[in-house]
Parts: sequence; C-alpha cells; structure tokens
Amino acid sequence: MTGGLRKTASHLAIAAMFCVMGTAVFGAKSAQAADLGGDCCADLEERIAELEATTVRKGNKKVSIQLYGKVNRFVAAWDDGAEQNAYVDNNSYSSTRFGFKGSAKISGHWSGGYRLEFEDKTALSKNTNQFAPGDDPDFGEISVRHSYMYVANKEIGELRWGLTSTPKDDITKDTHVGGEIIDTMHSDFYLNRGFFLRPKGFNTETGLSVFDWGDIQRCYSTSSAVFDCSTRRNGVVVQSKKFFETGVKGTGLWFGWGWGEDDIWSASTRYKGEWDNWKLGGGVAYEDFRDERVNAGGGGLANFKRSIKETAASASIMHKPTGLFLFGAWSQSEDDDSNTIRAGVFTGSSMPTMEAWDVSAGIQKAFWDIGDTTFWGGYTQADNGIGGFGPTRLIDPGEIPSVLVSTEITGSETDKWYLALDQEIEAAAMSLYIVYQHIEGDLDLVDSTLNPVNAPIDGFDVIYSGGRIYF
Repeated sequence: MTGGLRKTASHLAIAAMFCVMGTAVFGAKSAQAADLGGDCCADLEERIAELEATTVRKGNKKVSIQLYGKVNRFVAAWDDGAEQNAYVDNNSYSSTRFGFKGSAKISGHWSGGYRLEFEDKTALSKNTNQFAPGDDPDFGEISVRHSYMYVANKEIGELRWGLTSTPKDDITKDTHVGGEIIDTMHSDFYLNRGFFLRPKGFNTETGLSVFDWGDIQRCYSTSSAVFDCSTRRNGVVVQSKKFFETGVKGTGLWFGWGWGEDDIWSASTRYKGEWDNWKLGGGVAYEDFRDERVNAGGGGLANFKRSIKETAASASIMHKPTGLFLFGAWSQSEDDDSNTIRAGVFTGSSMPTMEAWDVSAGIQKAFWDIGDTTFWGGYTQADNGIGGFGPTRLIDPGEIPSVLVSTEITGSETDKWYLALDQEIEAAAMSLYIVYQHIEGDLDLVDSTLNPVNAPIDGFDVIYSGGRIYF
C-alpha cells in the first residue's frame, strides 16, 4: 500500500508541476486559461486531501511510535514412546508476537512513554499434546503480554507501572552471550510440557496418564516451566541505569526491583560486558510471593498464609576470536505455605524444594557472509518440579494407568539433553534452525503404608526445524 501511495503522490506532483507551469505560461494570454489553471489546482488539492484521509498517522505528534515484533514457527516431529506424529507449531521458547513502543521527551534527561505488546497464541508448542495440535480451541487467540507506562531519566533509570515483566523474569536466559539463539531454545521444557505422561508398556490412547510432563517440570509460583518461574504481572518496577558501560550498546551492570498484586516483590542484578577478547553475561534474582490467591492458594479468611520463595541465576562467557561459549542456569522454588492441609496426604511432609540446572556449550561464528552460525548442545536436570499435583500430592487409582492404588508423589526427576543449530540470515533479520531433544522422567511414589510404588514412564523425543523473522 505504501508503494501505491508513493506512486500516486509522484503522479500528483508531476500534475502539480504542469499545472503551475500552465498557469505561468498561459496565465497572461487569457482569463479563460487562468480559470482552467485554477480548476486544475483545485482538483489536485482535493486528490491530496483524499490521500491524506487514507494514510495511517500518529494521533499525537509529540509522542514517537515504533512497531516491532517477530514471527517464530517450526515443524516438530515427536515420539512419546508409543505414538509418533508431527505438528506445525508456534515456538513457545519465544512466541510469535507484535507490539508498539512510544516515547516522548519531557525535558533535560527526562522522558516518558508506554509499551503495548500482544502474543499470537495459535498452536503454542507448550500447549500441544497427543490429542491437540494446538490450533483448537486457541485458533486465532491473541493475548496481552505488556501494557505499561514509564518515566525515565538517563542519569537514574526507569519507573514502570502496569502489566510488565517482574525484575526476575527471564533471568535464566536474557544474559546469554549467544544473543538471539535463546529464541530458538533455552533451558526450559517447552516442547513436551503439554504432553501426557505415558507409563511404560501402555501403548494405547487410553494408556496415557491424566498428568502431563508440565506437572513434573514446574515451579510453585506459576504453571510455567522450572526456569521461567517468574512472569509478567500488574505492578510497579524500578530499573536502574546501566553502570560500567564498555561502549558497546546494551552492556553494563543494572539493578531492578518490583512490587505488585497482593504483595509479590522481586529484585535482580544483571550484567553484560565485552572486554578485549571476551563477552560476559550473568544475573541473579529473587522473588517472594505473599499473594494468597496465586495459583488458587486460598485466602486469609481460611487462616492461610502464602509463602513462596524463588531464586534463579545464569552466567555465560564467550571467547570472541574463536566463538566458543559456555552457558549455565540454575533455579530454585520453595513452597512454605502455612496450612497443614497442604502437607502430603500420607507422609504429612511439606512440599519438596524444586531445583533445576542447565549447562550448555557451543560455537558461534560467521563461517559464511550471510550471518552467524551457532552450534551448541547441553544437559538439563529438574528435581521435584511437582507443583502440578496439588498441595496433598494425592494420585487416585488409575490416574496413572500402571498404578491401581492411592499414592502420594514425593518427588520427581526430569532430564534432557539436546543439540541445536541456528543460522542467522542478517540481511533479512531472519534465522533458520533445527533442534533435537531427548527427555526422560522418573516419579517417586509411596502408598498409604509409605512403601515405594514403581511407576516407570516412557521418554520423549522431539526434533523441530523452522525459522523466525524480526520486524
């Protein structure tokens, strides 16, 4: 449409030029010619007004506006131990989205602005399973990711209020020196968390458990995966300016603090820097939940007090001449809620501490002129990510088809190893990628006499390939 407007405007400009020339040359010869020239220019002005009426413009000339986003899609082939299939998915590691940023100068070092961001939730890979490719019932669903205002000072930092990321959000990925490869994959289990657990030897559709992989791969504060415990919430966030900048955009040391909802607060420290032949990145964050309504926890009138404490950290380093890099992430989630009814149904024990770690290594180098090629692999382990089983952790007979007595889940372990290749196409702001993941899980169960109950489950394999483009 822009090209058409430009072409039409060019034709109008030429018409205007001839109109003016006609008026100048023939205007002195006859009044009739002058009248014709007036009609020509009047028609031109009318056409220009029509064009302006169909052009998208800012509503406020004082506030700048930027449209941005990405499309991130792939084809995933999976095997749950018995069934194999392939889906076309929206990559949940960094989903398809678009947004608007606006800013305006106030005076001196002061400015203000806003951010609105929306997510396309169609076929999100974290929501797919053996029965749902993901496009039903969420086909075409759009959700709000960010909706906040801010006031900023170059010498101090930024104050935000509204729906925004908590300071702890993304602490286990956004300090990666590999840059945008985290949009291909990062530490979490987003490719299988929606799939139902399959007990070994139960190779039919009815042989699936009612529990999914996400029930043993999550922290306590949200239903998200073990590394992405924090999220976006309605609140107030303060972010400091960057200290010790090295002259490279985005580098430095900065701090964050936030509070919101019914008393949830968090704090973080992040660093990115480049020194001689090295790139460095790292961060640590803490979040404390006192919101009695988080995850349907209860309320004060029920003599219930929420207490969830979560900590996470990440670090990375790259040797620039060779492109070799190393990355590590760690996450911990503790549920110390006050109610005794939130203890294990048979053991009477409180929730175990969830702990997860991930380590990867690889190489990132421009082997061709089109952009960086990144190849990496790694290993992830998550222990006791069992927040999906409820506070008493009771499993009724048959909910896991291989277990026909009532049991309590007391712990779990999930292991993943992976290989990934990402090829940047710099001229098109695009990347193409292919990733393989193998995931294993173990459940720790006891019956009413506290005897262990064996319930082995099949592993999960997935290979996905696709691309993303930024705008």
